[in-house]
Amino acid sequence: MRKRGLSILIALFMVAIIVVIIADYVSQQPDKLGVNPYEFNVDEYRAVDTALITYRETKNFPVRGYKAEGMHIRDGVIWLTGNEVLQAVTTEGVQLLKTAIDGTGTCIHATDKAVFIGFGDHLKKYSREGELTATWEVPGKKCVFTSMAANDQMLYVADAGNRRVLRYGFDGELLGEFKGKSESAAGHGFILPSACFDLVVNSYDELWVVNTGKHAIENYSNDGKMRGFWQKGSMTIEGFAGCCNPAELAVLSDGSFVTSEKGLVRIKVYDSSGELQGVVAAPDKFIKDGKAPEVAVDENDVIYALDFDKSTIRVFEKK
Repeated sequence: MRKRGLSILIALFMVAIIVVIIADYVSQQPDKLGVNPYEFNVDEYRAVDTALITYRETKNFPVRGYKAEGMHIRDGVIWLTGNEVLQAVTTEGVQLLKTAIDGTGTCIHATDKAVFIGFGDHLKKYSREGELTATWEVPGKKCVFTSMAANDQMLYVADAGNRRVLRYGFDGELLGEFKGKSESAAGHGFILPSACFDLVVNSYDELWVVNTGKHAIENYSNDGKMRGFWQKGSMTIEGFAGCCNPAELAVLSDGSFVTSEKGLVRIKVYDSSGELQGVVAAPDKFIKDGKAPEVAVDENDVIYALDFDKSTIRVFEKK
């Protein structure tokens, strides 16, 4: 009798355990979960005061037949590259050149004599007619080229894979590299949580590099010495949110910066010292949690955004 009672007790105990396990499983289903008080939610920051929006979208045109990865504007021509394509169109979207290339271009820079393209782990030089003229030697491994910019003396190439900036002569000679360390207490090197690593040269021939992990934009001499920086980490519209912003950068003729952010996607303008001047495009203009658009500026300070999620070039002019 005792054995029978013990068996019943054990059976009831096992049933109770099974009931608890099933109840716990059901409660963890997505439609049964309660509100997570620790959820990272940026929805409240998506709304932007319309008084801050100082630009309007005036036109747009699609990129067809391939996925564009890089964009640069020179002398009224938009240069694009992507999977096995080099393309040039006018700022009105009229095609001037479209030619097949070997590999997927990830960044591009045009001068008045040549077009340079980064291919993730190697660099190539083309004529403005799209003919390959040179392939450049790249030092080291794990290169991930994300951006290019130039002054009259050299071409700068951002390598996110090795967290460095390479310096090349226009003939392909490697002149050196630097990793964002300065001789001051502010020196911290490039901190890159992701492959978002952009750089620009402004109209004063100053090199500015985005240090995304610090939410900073830093100024460097030609030989890689830090000369100054400004930093804006904030969830509010005045700063940069997330792990690695601003993800993309361009510069206006007066030295002001055009910034593009991923996650909470938005495009803004800051003066040269880092003060917000206005919003170009608010988050409601883009796909939620989308990629940061590539940004570029023409000779008239019109802003062009390569919207990767919509495969479209969008044009913004000041109100």
